[in-house]
Amino acid sequence: MTEVGSALRAARTAAGISLQGMSARTNYSKPYLGQLETGARVVRAEHVAAYASALHTPLDHLRDRLTVESVNELDDLPTQLSSLLLPPVAHSRGDHPAFAATELADAEQLATWARARQWDDGPAPRRAVTAWLSVNLPRLQQLSAAGGHGRAFRAGAELADIAAAMSWDMEDVLAGRRYSVAAARLSHAAGEEVLTATILAEASWQLLDSGRPAEGLEVAQLAQYLARRTATPLLRVALAELEAYAHGILGDHAAFQRAIVIAAECRGEAAGTVAGDSVADRSLTAATVGMILGPRRNWPGPGQQWRLLGASYRHLLATRPDLARIAFGEMHTPLSQDLVTPATAAISSARLQLMLGDPELAVDQVGLALSLCGRRPTGRTAARLLDFLHESTEFAEVSTVGEVRTSIRELVAR
Repeated sequence: MTEVGSALRAARTAAGISLQGMSARTNYSKPYLGQLETGARVVRAEHVAAYASALHTPLDHLRDRLTVESVNELDDLPTQLSSLLLPPVAHSRGDHPAFAATELADAEQLATWARARQWDDGPAPRRAVTAWLSVNLPRLQQLSAAGGHGRAFRAGAELADIAAAMSWDMEDVLAGRRYSVAAARLSHAAGEEVLTATILAEASWQLLDSGRPAEGLEVAQLAQYLARRTATPLLRVALAELEAYAHGILGDHAAFQRAIVIAAECRGEAAGTVAGDSVADRSLTAATVGMILGPRRNWPGPGQQWRLLGASYRHLLATRPDLARIAFGEMHTPLSQDLVTPATAAISSARLQLMLGDPELAVDQVGLALSLCGRRPTGRTAARLLDFLHESTEFAEVSTVGEVRTSIRELVAR
């Protein structure tokens, strides 16, 4: 147990507050706080500030006892995720394998080309990007973070981010995580806080979608910390919603509702904001699309979607229907049809309605999708219809749900 962690625990227990109570007061998860107090996680200045605010007690004396803040906050990722990390960017004092200007221009052109094609069904974009990374990631890891290599790190970060999204799309989960962390490390080395946070947002979503909500929450909170001063309005929305989703999956209704309120406020601030053409904006758009297209979900099991966000959404619908509509995406800006087809968007809406416990509306949405996708759905559309089949088991006895399930079986070759 570290000195500061022990002091935080002593201050909390002296106030008669449990870890669960402190979690409710600080919006950090109970396991996260336990790790801070036992020394399993590095205590930073904002943690001390959160305790001081929750306890209504000045803890300035603890700030002076904090160790120098890690230069690389990515070292504070969850232990389970750390096993997938590439080594930190090395600070070599020898000759650097520097990139020529023409190489950097080619890398940036490759990123532009691959980003425009990353949702294509063909393998060419992924092969081209992963081939570049296999050759050049070792070079990037040998470059010092100082000395004007920001452009190289930035180009490598975007290509690794694209590789992560494409790996996730084809359900290569381990590769998706490895590339996400490589991208985050490179963008962090380049000093790109917003891009790093955006990449971590995608990693957080992958963890949530894989049944690892506690880790997803920690990564989302790390992203919020990294971009606390520089986050764009749209990034703030994305991070607040990810935190809400994590609390919802974990079953913490109070924290879920608090995070949804914050997300709603951020969305109001972001109203009318349009993503630009920066690397971070492109990454954020890709992450949003990835959440909709996503890999085929088979967790937590057929007919068990309520174990994800369902219970929290249904609770919110009963207590705050106004927030439920915002949280459920009714106020969100629709994505371009070039990225998400109307059929796929309708299936996504139908799946969300299942979690809300409204099978009739879900049937309406999936019926719309079936009318749009033709006689023989293929690719992602077929995969997402099978998702609906998997997730609608809970309502299979509802006649209209049973009918649409039969239609999906007949249309989609299994």
